[in-house]
Amino acid sequence: MRFAVLHHLESDGDQQLSDASVYAEVLGQVRFAEELGFEIAWVAEHHFSASKGRAPSPLLYLTHLAANTRSIHAGSAVLPAPFYQPLRLAEEIAMTDVLTGGRLACGLSSSGVPDEMRVFRAAQAGKHERLRESLLFLQRAWSGTPVTNPDTPDEPPVTIVPRPLDDLQQRIWVAASSRGAAQVAGELGFHLLLPSLRPLAASAEHAQAYRAALEAGGHTVAGHNVQVTQHLVLHDDHETAMRMAEPVVRAYYDRYTRSGAVDRLADESLPAIMARINFLVGGPEAVAGQLVNVIETLGLTHVAVQSRLVGLTDLQVRRGLELLMTKVAPLIGAGEPASTGR
Repeated sequence: MRFAVLHHLESDGDQQLSDASVYAEVLGQVRFAEELGFEIAWVAEHHFSASKGRAPSPLLYLTHLAANTRSIHAGSAVLPAPFYQPLRLAEEIAMTDVLTGGRLACGLSSSGVPDEMRVFRAAQAGKHERLRESLLFLQRAWSGTPVTNPDTPDEPPVTIVPRPLDDLQQRIWVAASSRGAAQVAGELGFHLLLPSLRPLAASAEHAQAYRAALEAGGHTVAGHNVQVTQHLVLHDDHETAMRMAEPVVRAYYDRYTRSGAVDRLADESLPAIMARINFLVGGPEAVAGQLVNVIETLGLTHVAVQSRLVGLTDLQVRRGLELLMTKVAPLIGAGEPASTGR
């Protein structure tokens, strides 16, 4: 089991922090995570809202992170393929891979947030087949094979420059919040990213579909990684953690239900909400127990924690990350160093 951090670069609706302050704070937390032994720092792509996040161009920010760290992998979680012109996407990922020295963990998806999909005129219908086509196009472009620009099919084929490093194919992850996307990821032999807002049972079904597609495609299950994202509020003292977490959990639940990402629950008790929107909360022993359940249910190789949450201070976030690696990981026998490749 290996650990990652995931950042949305969000703030509250009042935008009390400047853009530059958010970028600097996240960099500081990523450097701290690197020292603790986290394997990957993921950055989520968002548009048009500071409360969702300030990374409309994750690859740009990941290059900044890599330039200011030594070993942690810099990951896109995720690049919505429909938002990008395919040839430009191939070029930009390749250039980022070279600039990060092969520390890019490249996550891609078939779609994005619904309101962003509408602005970018990205259709939901047929998105899984288009994802498959996008991934195959990227593979061809990165191999050095001349490719035809899908937007100008009558023009002669072109070859992208620069080319990514040779092992980029082993650092591609596909996000799957549906069975169809999970099957595409498995068919093509890429790693799997499971999202934070699907119920655990649904993610388990998607992970099972992924593994079946891996085997059907002639790939070894053992050689591929599966990660899920969990929100994290962790404190030395369990009761303190619960008091600290409740307003944070309820604020995120309200945000997710207002946006339509999550349906309101009949039972809006704190434990019910925590389970539905995937919060790990408590002292080290409680979080270890919660985490073991998630790991075993999904058959994970990686867990990414979203710990920089609105309502928590930088000091609280850092202490939570420290406790995860020094107290929780030993309790579950996790945290051994490993490659992000296959």
